[in-house]
Formats: sequence, C-alpha cells, structure tokens
Amino acid sequence: MIDKIKKMRTKVFGIVLLFVAAFIAQGVKAQEPVANVPHSAPIPVEIFLGTKGWTSQVIVDKKLTPNSKFGFFGLSFLKADYDNAEFLRESINLAFLKYDLFKNVSILSGAEFNSQWGFRPYAGAQYAYHSKNFMGVVNSGFQLTETKNFESLAIAEYRPTIKGAWSLYTHVQGLYSQNTEIGEHDRSFLYSRLGVSYKTFSFGLALDNDWYGYGPMKISNHQFGVFISTVLQ
Repeated sequence: MIDKIKKMRTKVFGIVLLFVAAFIAQGVKAQEPVANVPHSAPIPVEIFLGTKGWTSQVIVDKKLTPNSKFGFFGLSFLKADYDNAEFLRESINLAFLKYDLFKNVSILSGAEFNSQWGFRPYAGAQYAYHSKNFMGVVNSGFQLTETKNFESLAIAEYRPTIKGAWSLYTHVQGLYSQNTEIGEHDRSFLYSRLGVSYKTFSFGLALDNDWYGYGPMKISNHQFGVFISTVLQ
C-alpha cells in the first residue's frame, strides 16, 4: 500500500513539474511583444453575510500570457459561524495549472487544501465559457491521495443589462465531493445569488445550503442573507 502511494505521488509530482516547466517557457515567450492583446480576465471577489455566519470568496481564472494555452485557476473560500461553531469554520483553497486541449476545454493539475483534511494533489478537466453577459465554469476530477474523492465544482453567472451601467445579477455555484473509498457523500454545497450590478459592483439577496459528511453523521447548514461583490480588473 505504501509503495502504491509513493508511486502515485511520484506521478503527481511529475505532472506538476511538467506544468512548471511549461509555465517557465511561457514566461520567456511573454517577453516578446504581442499584437492585439485581449483584456485580462477579471477576478470576482464576494462577501456573504447570513443569518448564522459569513463567507468570503475570491476566484482567479487567467491565462499565463494572453495567447498561451496554459493558464491558472484558483479559488479561495472562507466560512465561519458568528458563534464560532467549530464544524462551520472552514477554508477551501484550490490552485490548478491548466492546459487548453481545445476551445473551452482544459486539463487541470494542482492541489487542494481544506481546513478539515489538509493537502491533497488533484487532477481533472475544466469546461469554461465567458461572454459579455454570461460566465460558466465546470471542474471535475480526483483528489489523488487519501480517500481519492471525486469532486465537481460548477459556477454559472448571468448579467443581462437593465439600463445604462445597471444590470441584473444572477449567480449559482455548486460543489459535490464523493468519497470513493466508501462510496458516500463527503461535502457539498449550493449557493445562489440574486441582485443587481452597477458597473463592477453587485449586491442583493443570497441563499447558502451546505452539507457535510454522510449517513447518520451528515450535517446540514442552511442560511439566508445578503451579499456584496466586485470584479477586480
């Protein structure tokens, strides 16, 4: 069993090293002038204040260079209860290097860190679509050590224009993580937002639904609240 884990870790670190080498190569190419450089992808930042606690989230989905096939996807999520309930104190952090296979589809390799179980390497795939009024991202893959969870993260956001700088803001985000060793649910959530946007700022009503564990030990946490978010250029 130990030998299998060592072999798997060797493969994982090999994949990561390949991505790091590609990162360096792309950095060298970035020094060359590029014509018609597109705008950098924005970085959404959000704070949620609910009836029982609060959350904050930052998402990064960027190319290493404007015309590169390599990119980075990162997510940092913090959750806490106003009364400091231990099971509701949570930090989820994702850091993935990605390579575009073809339009909108990429492979991912990197790591996840969770305040409950620590560090785990990760490999998977991503579908991402961005337009003026719509953004959609789906990541699916496996944590490569410990319980080898299969995990999917989906984010969809729609902002149709109302008038001038004002627009409707709708956002849905969900995660489902399955412990493949026991074939049971491990962690999931479904977050929804409905509000308005003025230029890069959004605010409105929010509903957070969280589930932890499985069977008789499964814990749920549901809360209603308000959110405010902005987009960093």
